[in-house]
Amino acid sequence: MPTEQIRISALSLTTFVIDVLCAAGVPRSDGAIVADCLVTANMSGIDSHGVVRLAHYVRRLKNGSISACPKIRYKRLAPAAGYLDGGAGLGHVVADNAVKKAMELAAEAGAGTVSVGNSSHFGMAGFYALRLAAKGYIGMCMTPTDRLLIPFGGTKPFFGSNPICFGVPAGGIPVILDMATTSIPYGKLALAVVEGRSIPGDWALDAGGKPTTDPNEAVGLLPASGPKGSGLAMIVDILGSLLADMPWGPHINRMYGDIESPRRLGHFFVAIDIRRFMPLDTFVKKMDAMLEELIAQEPAEGFECVCYPGQLEGERRARSQKEGILLDPGLYEELRALAESINVQFFE
Repeated sequence: MPTEQIRISALSLTTFVIDVLCAAGVPRSDGAIVADCLVTANMSGIDSHGVVRLAHYVRRLKNGSISACPKIRYKRLAPAAGYLDGGAGLGHVVADNAVKKAMELAAEAGAGTVSVGNSSHFGMAGFYALRLAAKGYIGMCMTPTDRLLIPFGGTKPFFGSNPICFGVPAGGIPVILDMATTSIPYGKLALAVVEGRSIPGDWALDAGGKPTTDPNEAVGLLPASGPKGSGLAMIVDILGSLLADMPWGPHINRMYGDIESPRRLGHFFVAIDIRRFMPLDTFVKKMDAMLEELIAQEPAEGFECVCYPGQLEGERRARSQKEGILLDPGLYEELRALAESINVQFFE
């Protein structure tokens, strides 16, 4: 077993993920969407939402709680609104379809909102915001997750980490504000479990309501900024779950606990066509002027620079494209075991 991080090219990792998903019965075109999402997360330095999730998806594909070939159905509800039933498919594929529909609505009506039901974990929310921004749309993406967040003033998990994300086009790296409503995203806990690492004592609480450094003992996370994160988590559940007529809060199946049951997750996407307000290039120039002035600010003591949301991740993607992606030894061995279990060639 390797004792140091292993560097893999983005192309090799993408090909491997596609091959694994195809071996699990997923059409190659759909596998490419999932692979793009997972590898983009790793390239961005968001390893918690990268290939560390692959083995879990394969387990669910094998037991049928995720459909390899879902029947995705879409219905337009109004000039700027639609509903998409994901057919219990891979959330990345379902979300990709929803984002395309949101952009179609926005191109016609100026803005498009798509509510999604019967989906599953869709990976990094910023991936879809990047796609929206690349096409000249301001985007908003969110999804409820299974209970993990302890509401402000409460003692037990109720809402999920419930990420909310905004994307805005720019001349260079787009603005991508991708945040969990918990103090940290759950994926960081999952990654710590896989890698056998302890966690900071201010991330999680155990069953007794006390801080823990053992990710295996964590049963709840504190909300980001107290009542603010708690309130945002509730809004995500309203838009992502209630509006889609999907389970909410403590009624959502656990990603890793209820392994035999479909997740029945909801998502919510918004696309805003900037061109209805001004020419896109005019907006981009204004956006770039704002970003240039922002990052030119003098940093406070202890900081190297002032950055905007999504800037560091964009810089990491550029480096990863050139230098490759670093995988920790524990994850590398998990991927090797996965490859052997489904007879897929593993990269060396």
